Amino acid sequence: MNDLYGVGKRTEVADAIDQAAEEIALQGYAVLPPLFPADSLPSWRQKLDAVYARQEAEFGREALADIGELDLCRAPLLYDRDFLTLAMHPTVLAVARRMLGDWIVLHLQNGIINRPARRHHQASWHRDLPHQNWVITKPLAISAIVAIDDFSAVTGGTRLLPFTHKNETMPSKSYTERHAVDAQAPAGSVIMFDSMLFHQAGDNRSANVRRAMNHVYSSPIIKQQYDFPRALAAGGDLPADTAKLLGFTSQVPLDDRAWRKSRVQKLSQS
Repeated sequence: MNDLYGVGKRTEVADAIDQAAEEIALQGYAVLPPLFPADSLPSWRQKLDAVYARQEAEFGREALADIGELDLCRAPLLYDRDFLTLAMHPTVLAVARRMLGDWIVLHLQNGIINRPARRHHQASWHRDLPHQNWVITKPLAISAIVAIDDFSAVTGGTRLLPFTHKNETMPSKSYTERHAVDAQAPAGSVIMFDSMLFHQAGDNRSANVRRAMNHVYSSPIIKQQYDFPRALAAGGDLPADTAKLLGFTSQVPLDDRAWRKSRVQKLSQS
């Protein structure tokens, strides 16, 4: 018996990538099963803590507190190239490209350290493309949060407001309280969502630190939060696919001559 009546078309899902993309498109998010093995997670915890400690020492703890940046580790791949491994997991990139197209760039990579009984700056409701109070039919960017520690309501995992990637304005406080969901994600898994979905870090009521690494992948027409090409200098030691993801092939030309030279080079390579 046909399970449809009066329906002209139905989405076809061929694999797990299609399934994740459909969930993101419709409800705004999907939780991917563990992609990073459990025995690798202690090392990632140590690496994240070490890079954040360096940043806090360089900038100053009080100065970070003044600008609301405590326990936020920005662009760790600039301190430790191993963090590129988190940004370039093939399953994550496949989902992002299914949503955005083949040419994507890493807009940002930030580590979030959510400590017990301490409200994190990311606990405010926000979008990963902040100050953009409008929506379009297709996503502008896709976020991927790697759960380095277990995510739950107790550990202060990310709270999501489903479907709000389709709405220009933040819903009322009462609606938000009734419909927000806590992402349940074991350590090593990845929460992927439309970057225009409203979300927040939860309150960590456990006895342990909850760490995560957020990545935002976007179309190259959107300016990256960090100028990875300039920060990494020439990038000649990077594989071509890595350099493209980091934005080396989507830098803004200096002038008309530079634009035309880049055009000639692209045509000669095609």
